[in-house]
Amino acid sequence: MRRALAKQLTRTTRAHSRATDFSAFPSSSLSHQNAHLVPYADGGCFVKAYQCHTDREADGSSYGLNWALACRGVIVKDKAFYNMTSLELKKRGTIEAEQWSGVPLHVRGNVAGGTPNISRAQFSKLLDLVSTHLSSVQNLYVQDGAVGSSPQCDAKVRVIADSPSAILSLNNILWKRPYRAISHDSCPLTVYVASSINTNVKEILGKASGQASVGLAMADIERSSLILCGKAFASSGVIKDALCALAAPVLSARAGIPLSGRLLVLHDSVNLFFAPEEIIKSLGGIQENLISNDTGTVIFSDGSAPFFASKCSIPPRILKKPASVILVSSDS
Repeated sequence: MRRALAKQLTRTTRAHSRATDFSAFPSSSLSHQNAHLVPYADGGCFVKAYQCHTDREADGSSYGLNWALACRGVIVKDKAFYNMTSLELKKRGTIEAEQWSGVPLHVRGNVAGGTPNISRAQFSKLLDLVSTHLSSVQNLYVQDGAVGSSPQCDAKVRVIADSPSAILSLNNILWKRPYRAISHDSCPLTVYVASSINTNVKEILGKASGQASVGLAMADIERSSLILCGKAFASSGVIKDALCALAAPVLSARAGIPLSGRLLVLHDSVNLFFAPEEIIKSLGGIQENLISNDTGTVIFSDGSAPFFASKCSIPPRILKKPASVILVSSDS
């Protein structure tokens, strides 16, 4: 009798499952993404991804995102707004921050990338301070992107910030990636932004905090992490230098060759271009042929790509491997 009853319940459950019409659920209640190829005039194309958020994510509530942030030491107090567009940020009254200079950058694990006068313990203390601060604010802002325009060889980045202005600034630097692509990445970079923290930093860093009154940037290559305090989020040059240092090991592990040069396109050839900033600024014709004004290029098996995004509406396609290397210097 029990076996017969169990078989009947199983048949009923299966029939009910087949009869369920999942199309009745509103599309906004499901998390998904769409993508299509956008053609170029020369026959090439690039993938354009459309991000579709769930109702809970649009409202700043997502259990999956909250759990992912908790794994990085940040507990969401109220809401965490995820991957907001520049238009959405501006609708919330966010304005683009004025660029700041003179923000000190400390990079642990790479002498060439910054001042090597911080210890592992100092970075850990500052990270604990920033994580505690981010866990105490009412609303968090989370943005995903990448260093490197090609998904074939890039370094995924997740930004966790206490300010929408910081997200707006980093939006102009990082390349867009499909929805939740970072969740499947083996070694993503994490950027912690605590724009309202300047106190207690000097106590942690001591002499290394000499110019930290405006802001401070500190990166740890071993932890694949970058901390931005105060107005550091408004210093694009410092952020790019730090991301270059953090992304280099990731790109190398993915069979890429990260370089500090630029990509220069002359007719049908792609060239690796090295020149001082002042020379590039004085050569207007050269600037028009540069893929990006920022230093940073990765060369990989299928071609080459710039590190950072520009304000151009259409991202550059994967370029061919450089045919030559151009070095420009000045005697003055």
